[in-house]
Amino acid sequence: MNRTPATAVAVPLELLKSRTIRVLTDSFQEAFTAAYDEERARKEAAKRRLLAELLRADEFANSTAYEDYQP
Repeated sequence: MNRTPATAVAVPLELLKSRTIRVLTDSFQEAFTAAYDEERARKEAAKRRLLAELLRADEFANSTAYEDYQP
């Protein structure tokens, strides 16, 4: 796999005004927060489903690990 070395890109100072940076950081923060909240909601839903399945399960209903002892 060939990789080209990363080179610095010259950015004009006019583009780096404080308002531009603020807009970029605010939009990044909003996107990160949305993704984080979505992932947290998925994890919570998965926990609730797992807990519901564990509470509903009967340990002795379909035991396939049972074997008669024979010396």
